[in-house]
Amino acid sequence: MYTHYYKYFEEVAREGSFTKAAKNLYISQQSLSESIKRMEEYYGVQLFGRKPSLHLTHAGELLLEHVTKTLYQEQRLMAEFSHISSQQKGKIRVGITPTRAPIFFPLIFSRFNKLYPQVELSLREDHTSYLLKDLMSGKIDFTIGLEDASAAQGKLISTTTLLEDRKLYFLAVRSLLTQYGFPEPRIKTALVEGVGLGEIQDIPIILKPNTSKIHTQIAQEYLRFNTKPKIVIESSNVLPLLPLCSAGNAGVFMPQTIMRYVQAHYSKTMDSVLAFPMQDVPVNCDIALMHFCNRPMTVYFNGFIDVTKSVFAEYAAAGL
Repeated sequence: MYTHYYKYFEEVAREGSFTKAAKNLYISQQSLSESIKRMEEYYGVQLFGRKPSLHLTHAGELLLEHVTKTLYQEQRLMAEFSHISSQQKGKIRVGITPTRAPIFFPLIFSRFNKLYPQVELSLREDHTSYLLKDLMSGKIDFTIGLEDASAAQGKLISTTTLLEDRKLYFLAVRSLLTQYGFPEPRIKTALVEGVGLGEIQDIPIILKPNTSKIHTQIAQEYLRFNTKPKIVIESSNVLPLLPLCSAGNAGVFMPQTIMRYVQAHYSKTMDSVLAFPMQDVPVNCDIALMHFCNRPMTVYFNGFIDVTKSVFAEYAAAGL
């Protein structure tokens, strides 16, 4: 039943009179009587006895006990909603891919927290395909991930492109390159011009196809060269494995967004590592902000969207 019916019922029970209750509620007595009649029809019981005077039946007494509790809970809920509205208190659940989380989430969090200190941000890291499933099921509110992974969701997902990333780099140390037949004189020009996949196809790499979009794209390019990648380590997150690359155990592929972060934050680890632009491996690692279209948007939800857009716009403007 709608809560206004409960209020009508409670007022009649309190006053013991339809006339007085209607006056207190600022409605007509006829409208009040019809509302109580609808309640009796809905519950299938008589709530008031009329003779010798208006009084609650046993069913009415049971309902009054329930209504009193319900209206009290409603008042508490409205007070909490009022607090949320005035203080912007709440929670946003964010999903982001693991390699991009350390790059962007700290920037998003610090900026958002200054604007909405009463709103908690929770973080879930996973591949975009899994995050989208959580988004659709309501487990998270926003996904920051690879853009075209949302195509299958059709119009249910709102997608905003945050950053275009179409450049790919291959990282390896000089000794590993020459060990697997890469000509020493070619290294200097390749650092500027880039390398083709055919030149590095025999070098062992860190890769895990079928778990992330970029790894799948790279594996497909190997097939185009009629060869298989020499995978020595399977991992969908290369950042923790960068010491293995710098030690000469394997090479890694890295999109430009992550490459730029690595150069800024892992400079000592990567001192001996060479980064070659890839000439013939087309990739699309565009990053998008996605949310469920039918989700009601609070003020701080819209604030999160604005902050996220600004963080990525500034990152791109600084030199992606």
